[in-house]
Amino acid sequence: MGKSHWESYFEAVKNQNWDKAMNSLTSISKQETDNSQVHLKMGDIFQKTGAIDKAITEYHQSAWLLMNNGFLQKALAIFKIILRLDPNNAEAINKSKELMMELESARTKKPMFTEFVPTGKEEGSPQSVITKEAIAFSIPEFLESLPEDEARDLISTLKPQSFSSGQTIIEEGDSGDSIFVIKSGHVLVVAHILGKEIELATLSEGDVFGEVAFLTGRPRTASVIAADNLEIIEFNRIILEEIFAKYPDTLKKIEDFYHLHVRDTIEKVKSTIKK
Repeated sequence: MGKSHWESYFEAVKNQNWDKAMNSLTSISKQETDNSQVHLKMGDIFQKTGAIDKAITEYHQSAWLLMNNGFLQKALAIFKIILRLDPNNAEAINKSKELMMELESARTKKPMFTEFVPTGKEEGSPQSVITKEAIAFSIPEFLESLPEDEARDLISTLKPQSFSSGQTIIEEGDSGDSIFVIKSGHVLVVAHILGKEIELATLSEGDVFGEVAFLTGRPRTASVIAADNLEIIEFNRIILEEIFAKYPDTLKKIEDFYHLHVRDTIEKVKSTIKK
């Protein structure tokens, strides 16, 4: 059996063969006309290759499909991408404002990401209560393409790891095959660059770290240290590959974190050198 268009796409992306990746997406778009992710990935490729106007067109199409299917938060995220590329894009500005108002209105009507537990009564009874933990920790951004129930079930199977202020979670130079999401607390990201110890970032609840070594196979590029009482959730390669197989967009999210962190590191190093 030959490769599917999606398999060809991921292989092309891995090899940075953007023409082949775009050809695969074009074929997929003819079969999956309402798939917003196809247009999102097209936009990403156009952006990587410098075709910004075409990227914006595809991002708009992806956002519209998401809105039409009720995924307002995801649509808003894509309009924000457009505005990073074109801060004066009138359609993105207007739609972002509309979506933010609509989302804010929805938040005031009902709590988000609540979870109910039995209280000795029959499940689903009025005496069920909302757990503090469920309110405190939202679904990580890279899992947003999963159905909410499935994402919460997955998280519930992973036991949080606790650290005290000053403890090292990962050490620069170590090997690594996991990524981590902060459940509560803060971490400092520190690296030795050009003979200097540089504090690259402070991360907080919901932030991801460890993706560089996971994606590249290289040793850890920085140390991550607990800045206060900290809880994190670890996603190892076995868990992640199962997620990627079912929801390929989660890999794209992690790659986005990687590129963002690389960009921020470069800016931080440049700033340090100038001082």
